[in-house]
Amino acid sequence: MFIEKSGLNSGPSRNIKLPRNYRGDTMIEVLVTVLILAVGVLGVAAMQVTTLKNLNSSYTAGIAEIVAVDFSERMRANPTAALADNYVHSTDPGTFIDCAANPCTLAQLATYDVGSWWVVLGDTLPSAKGQVTRNPGTNTFVVTVHWDDDRSGSAGKNCPMQSAADLDCYQFNVTI
Repeated sequence: MFIEKSGLNSGPSRNIKLPRNYRGDTMIEVLVTVLILAVGVLGVAAMQVTTLKNLNSSYTAGIAEIVAVDFSERMRANPTAALADNYVHSTDPGTFIDCAANPCTLAQLATYDVGSWWVVLGDTLPSAKGQVTRNPGTNTFVVTVHWDDDRSGSAGKNCPMQSAADLDCYQFNVTI
């Protein structure tokens, strides 16, 4: 018994029209969507990097304030040496006697305070420097902390900053 099949293989070839969803339009829509998502993800990543940079800047500014206030408290604890200008400086004193382990005079204590302050500055802030000046004819001192927040190699000491070449700074006035 022989059965004739009818259907796809029989008859003349026909021009079959494919439905819309088989023409590739959906693939283009998917590619455009992926492109838009990629741009969005890159935008979020850039925002995260900016946020982290700003958080670090806030952190270093906070540390500078803490270090400056700590130093001013050291000056207030030793007013005789402060009023004798033993705390006035603009450079690291280098070597100093460890007054935490040895008896010291008030002037030696001031040098110890300055030296240990510079150690703290170097340990907590990038390229940090400290300075204490006295307003002429007063008992008011200006404690200044400079640091290179963006680590660009800046060396300027204008406070407040006047150009990108200046270091970041924090100033604190203390009256003895």
